[in-house]
Amino acid sequence: MDYQKKSKEELIRLVKSMDLLLKSLQADQEDEEQLKFAWTGNLGHWYWDVQSNKVTFNSLKATNLGYTKDEIPENCDFQFFTSKLHPDDYEPVMENMRNHLTGKTNIYEVEYRIKTKKGEWKWYYDRGKITKRSEAGSPILLAGIVFDISERKKLEEKQSILINSLSEQLQMQENLFSVIFHDLKTPLSNVIGFNDLLTDSLKESPNQNDEANEFASTIAQSAKKAFDITNELLDWVKAKSFNSGVTDKINLASTINHLIDEFEQELKLKNVQIVNQITTDTEIHTNKTLLNIALRNFLSNAIKFSHKDAEIHVSYSNETLSVKDFGVGMDQEKLNAISGKIIDSSLGTAGEKGNGIGLILVHKLLEKKNIQFSIESSPNQGTDVKIRFGEG
Repeated sequence: MDYQKKSKEELIRLVKSMDLLLKSLQADQEDEEQLKFAWTGNLGHWYWDVQSNKVTFNSLKATNLGYTKDEIPENCDFQFFTSKLHPDDYEPVMENMRNHLTGKTNIYEVEYRIKTKKGEWKWYYDRGKITKRSEAGSPILLAGIVFDISERKKLEEKQSILINSLSEQLQMQENLFSVIFHDLKTPLSNVIGFNDLLTDSLKESPNQNDEANEFASTIAQSAKKAFDITNELLDWVKAKSFNSGVTDKINLASTINHLIDEFEQELKLKNVQIVNQITTDTEIHTNKTLLNIALRNFLSNAIKFSHKDAEIHVSYSNETLSVKDFGVGMDQEKLNAISGKIIDSSLGTAGEKGNGIGLILVHKLLEKKNIQFSIESSPNQGTDVKIRFGEG
């Protein structure tokens, strides 16, 4: 078409006609994009004229952010969107674009958050490429497409929380089995050791029935303890977690005495006495397996870090159970480590070894049952471990 032969009026009419056509094409394109890409969250194509810094884009992106078409600048630049980027995403987006403009990357591709007009954050996936360069190789025009991926991000966040929760539960169960099998080691070792002593005693002095009976009694007690702990392990496997809400009516004094019997050999070795100050009629309602695991750990640690000829006091008052020793105690750094769920194993006063995870595991289990847990301790002054069964 020869534009030079056209009059001024004809050229004006032609421009107006082309303008209407472009608007119609843009409207048709937006309708097509809505129909074709709605299921993916597509918000349409965009074009950036680098030299004039003018951005042409589907108005769906602006309206998706809560803005009306009238609120979009007539000559919209890329700062209209970058000014609304999340502070943590701004520099990664800019770096990504710089890398593409300078030829370091073949495409511009990035995920980012933009603040809506209401102040909320929406996630977008943006992908673009230089489509036209100058003779010198400088970018002139970029074209791309943008997607709203907010729903996908919400789903990913939920999946991440679920995966972390499952991972934590698996790790807790693994640690729990480690602690329980550690608890099984002592009574089973006693069964094996005293059985050897019994066998040797009968070989050397067949007539010394008193000593043989004593060994046999110890073997029987150790075997029963191992059997009881094994039953607790099986109960745990069946329950899978302590979130079931099942509680038991427990005589606290009797439970403490039963656990004291389990540590008979350790107590004899260090001549340590556990003083049970709980009255015989004291009863509580809680998970029996959890209580036994917690108390076994508290008593084991109290014995481990007590000096020879010492006492350990177990008491109950105002719905709070206390296991207090007068041993080596802990400094503030170790107390903070326990609160942070990180602790290393330490040798006891007689060189006893531990697995270093028992107290942390117990802390986590008690938290799951909303049982309050606290430790008061200072170096060379002993440690007082408390659990509270009340609501407050």
